[in-house]
Amino acid sequence: MNPQKMTIKEIDQHFYGRNVKFTLKNGKHKTIFVEDILNEDDDEPELTFIGGTLEDEIGISDIVSAVPV
Repeated sequence: MNPQKMTIKEIDQHFYGRNVKFTLKNGKHKTIFVEDILNEDDDEPELTFIGGTLEDEIGISDIVSAVPV
């Protein structure tokens, strides 16, 4: 799934509160438990998937695809 082509509602339904495997633009894969999803309404510069640590924060501009696992 490409979250860049999804609405906020679809992103919440598919990814919030789940383990998600992200394929990043740098070619790496990262799996995190999505604890929160922040966007411009939360004063974030872009939609950001939040995991348990700073290393588990992934901006939507860095994502090629995402799949709940």
